[in-house]
Amino acid sequence: MSSTDFYRAFEDRYRGSRELIGQRLEAYLPFIQPLSVIYQPANAVDLGCGRGEWLELLQGAGFVPQGIDLDAGMLAACMERGLPVTQGDAIAHLKSLSDQSQCIVSGFHIAEHIAFDDLETLVIHSMRVLKPGGLLILETPNPENVVVGACNFFLDPTHLRPIPPLSLSFLPEHHGFARVRTVRLQESPELRTRSDVRMMDVLGGVSPDYAVVAQKAAAPEVMAHFDTAFGAHYGIELNELADRYDGTLNRRMDALEQRLATSEGQSVDLNDALRRIASLQDRLLEVNAQFLRSETERTQLRPETEGTLQRAAAAEALALEHEQRAAAAEALALEHEQRAAAAEALALEHEQRAAAAEALALEHEQRAAAAEALAQNRQKRIDELGGSSHHWWQQACALEKERNALRQSASWRITAPLRWAGSLALHPMATARTGANQLIRHSIDTFQQPLSRLMAAVLRRPQLSHRINLWLLRYPALYQQLIGVARRGGVVPGAPVYSPSAGQGDVHASLDLANLTPRARQIYADLQTAIENNKGKR
Repeated sequence: MSSTDFYRAFEDRYRGSRELIGQRLEAYLPFIQPLSVIYQPANAVDLGCGRGEWLELLQGAGFVPQGIDLDAGMLAACMERGLPVTQGDAIAHLKSLSDQSQCIVSGFHIAEHIAFDDLETLVIHSMRVLKPGGLLILETPNPENVVVGACNFFLDPTHLRPIPPLSLSFLPEHHGFARVRTVRLQESPELRTRSDVRMMDVLGGVSPDYAVVAQKAAAPEVMAHFDTAFGAHYGIELNELADRYDGTLNRRMDALEQRLATSEGQSVDLNDALRRIASLQDRLLEVNAQFLRSETERTQLRPETEGTLQRAAAAEALALEHEQRAAAAEALALEHEQRAAAAEALALEHEQRAAAAEALALEHEQRAAAAEALAQNRQKRIDELGGSSHHWWQQACALEKERNALRQSASWRITAPLRWAGSLALHPMATARTGANQLIRHSIDTFQQPLSRLMAAVLRRPQLSHRINLWLLRYPALYQQLIGVARRGGVVPGAPVYSPSAGQGDVHASLDLANLTPRARQIYADLQTAIENNKGKR
């Protein structure tokens, strides 16, 4: 099988049939249906369209879709059904679209395949090409499901990393979308209402997929069409299943304690019965002794009067009555023995259940120990990465100091005209462009105060500021220099200064950030912030 066919065969086996995927995608209809009424034509672009199930659903809902995918094997399935698709890079295609030209920008299981910078670019350009009220839909595996995040996610060799829902939902919110909704999907319908859950339900029952649905701002009457869809609850979260599992364990323990209490009460009743049996046995022995004494007296007094014989007959009748009572006592004793045997059997059953509960508790402790060991290993890796980042930072500082020393040397200044003349002769256009750039940077440094006042005035007009920033992003070096001027002039806040923790020692505390470029200082601050955030999650 060729590499072109591999991913299509992989999807066919592990993702599900076209019919199944089509049914799952119907969950998005409440979000998208108002757009086909508000806009005509209602254009939609699907990035990484795969086999085209979403394109079919969009056509049926009244949209004009366009699919884009790099994989020729996946696109073959779309072409077999006459779906409108193009082979190419999804982000490059998105960049080529006109402003406010689309009602929907969607990407199903594409976010986990691309780097974060590309994902952020996707979100930024989606904001640009969407019409007011338009939707960005990004679906991806849900790492809240432990089985998905730890195992099933890595079945696909092209997956890079799981993306937590909070991280993915923050991205469109940060880049200006009016509202964002996390939609958890594909959980078991039977598990939505079941209160008695097992440990495996907690590990693998959370919604295996989730989507972030983000909406661009529009007039209130347009946004009102989507309030119901954005206000609904979707899927099953991990903490919800964990709470249900705790409730199941508590109910089982309460039932076990109730049974043990009942068994203890039955044991008390059994002891009382045994004491009564012992008392009856003592009385029976006493009656037998009286009977023997009566028999002896009757034998000795046989020659006596008829009155003595009558008393002997009465004694016999009394003895018979005592025997009957003794038989009844023996029957009662037998019944109590049977009850005692039943109580012992019940106590044995309770002991067995208690042993099972102890085994379950031991298993949970072992799993907790394994989880703690995993957390320690990850923390160790984070510490190693922190040390590595400091090493490379030191290397960068040393190289930059060497470069500055060379440029400040007398030989460098003396040979500057020769270097400029040689560059002009060999590369006249590049040299002229470099000179122009240096002139621009020198002018910016010279007129910092007027530029700061001009920036402050522009920032008070958000629309103008937004257009200027979009233009400046095409010239990163100029953009960074202007950012530096704005920070030094107090127009915008400065970059965060990293404050070392006690665990990192005095080496980090002595780092000199002043010798770095603004871009290097920003990268270093971002690295240190990420390390601190990871430590805070332990």
